[in-house]
Amino acid sequence: MPYDKKIAIVYKTKYGCTMKYAGWLAIKLNADLYEISDVGRWDLLKYKTIIFGSPIYNSKICLADYIEEKYQILKNKNIVLFCVSMNMQSREDIVEHNFEDEEIKKQMKFFFLQGCIDFNDLTRIDKTKFKKSINKNQSFEMIKLEKYRCIDRSNKRTIMPIINYVLDKTY
Repeated sequence: MPYDKKIAIVYKTKYGCTMKYAGWLAIKLNADLYEISDVGRWDLLKYKTIIFGSPIYNSKICLADYIEEKYQILKNKNIVLFCVSMNMQSREDIVEHNFEDEEIKKQMKFFFLQGCIDFNDLTRIDKTKFKKSINKNQSFEMIKLEKYRCIDRSNKRTIMPIINYVLDKTY
């Protein structure tokens, strides 16, 4: 039985923002959508393009180890990684910090998207870490978060560069 899907989106999420972007992309690209715990090796082999969606916590791309582990399966595919974060650290530093293999860094296309946070949804550990970062960084938005408990920077329009890149490479 031939498989007609060309694009898969594989994501990991902790509080839902990465899942939101992954869903938007799946709809726009008519792609299959997998949460990371539901995707197997054989699933990855079916697709020409695999888009990974990962949150960044404490400068760590949560799916970086998974991608490196599965790279031998992925290396002949069009690999895209979108990362979601509240803090837009230097993109080059994030990539360097998370991927040692130069071949992976050259082959994969990276996109960085703004995240969202609801202080009430955070785990106790994440709340503690976040409060420490607020004390270090008293930006307007951090003060706003302390007062209102929620910031949402996610934006559906910001997925357009990913869509354009994937459509150009896939079809």
